[in-house]
Amino acid sequence: MSCLIGFEVTASSRHYVDRLFDLDPQKVLQGVIDMKNAVIGNNKQKANLIVLGAVPRLLYLLQQETSSTELRTECAVVLGSLAMGTENNVKSLLDCHIIPALLQGLLSPDLKFIEACLRCLRTIFISPVTPEDLLYTDATVISHLMALLSRSRYTQEYICQIFSHCCKGPDHQTILFNHGAVQNIAHLLVSTSYKVRMQALKCFSVLAFENPQVSMTLVNVSVDGELLPQIFVKMLQRDKPIEMQLTSAKCLTSMCRAGAIRTDDSCIVLKTLPCLVRMCSKERLLEERVEGAETLAYLIETDVELQRIASITDHLIVMLADYFKYPSSVSAITDIKRLDHDLKHAHELRQAAFKLYASLGANDEDIRKKVSLGKTEGRKIWTGRRQENTVLKR
Repeated sequence: MSCLIGFEVTASSRHYVDRLFDLDPQKVLQGVIDMKNAVIGNNKQKANLIVLGAVPRLLYLLQQETSSTELRTECAVVLGSLAMGTENNVKSLLDCHIIPALLQGLLSPDLKFIEACLRCLRTIFISPVTPEDLLYTDATVISHLMALLSRSRYTQEYICQIFSHCCKGPDHQTILFNHGAVQNIAHLLVSTSYKVRMQALKCFSVLAFENPQVSMTLVNVSVDGELLPQIFVKMLQRDKPIEMQLTSAKCLTSMCRAGAIRTDDSCIVLKTLPCLVRMCSKERLLEERVEGAETLAYLIETDVELQRIASITDHLIVMLADYFKYPSSVSAITDIKRLDHDLKHAHELRQAAFKLYASLGANDEDIRKKVSLGKTEGRKIWTGRRQENTVLKR
């Protein structure tokens, strides 16, 4: 019976691929639309279609000038759906040279087709198996992407997301900076679309990280009469989504570490630092606590006064002891997904806590003593938790 089911799935997949070769353009279009509906949420169907050679044909149809714009757009949508499957799917798409084909598609005058190509490119570039350097092989690509930022809120969202994922180090930062990334993206921080604002903010977060040139530029840029640091501070407010607060804090932290903002500036002492301490609270998600502690450690690493302020803010040193309480007691966990989640982040939490401990106690002896007591308490909690879990597993 299982063999029969496998045959039926393969035969169905073969039918979808065969329709791509029909001589009637309308039947080809309908075939692509039906394929799109068939692969949504179905990784097995996606894998079958890739194995049966759907990708080269879809790319061929996408690149043919004789194909209708609707057909080319639907092909891009299907390819994007295939990319949303497994990492092996993305590898297969890369092997078929999908990125050059999609980048070529961005030269089209049709906005819907451009958006479909960008959406597919976004999905491919955010995959961990895609080399970021593929975005930078042709110097004209970055210029064209900058020009497309003005086309729609979707082009803005997708392009900013591509930039933020493909900016990995000073070389990439320099390329984007020299192509006007700061000037082209700054106004997106006040977009009416939350997704656009968030992706623009993430762009500045990676552009400014350990980059004095970008940071010194950002501090003097204004949008609608407001300087970027003021906009970032507004995004730190408690009523904003957590990811926005965290990312804004990372931008201001990078600017501070680069010397673009003074360490005694109120936006650092009264806004950024307290925000990052809040992110260390046990009320936050584990991944947020990791990011909050690591960013705070970086912010205060070289400044004695910030270390002193952080050490007395919201019982931070005591709060860090909670970082050693994961994974939670086995007896308290009935959800295997939660156990997996705790195990995944337990090491990251401990590492983040130790980084922050190191920054807090880097210069002041009194703080160092408090940190030492906090570390001891954290280790006791962690050791006790390990022993408890070991006994319960037996």
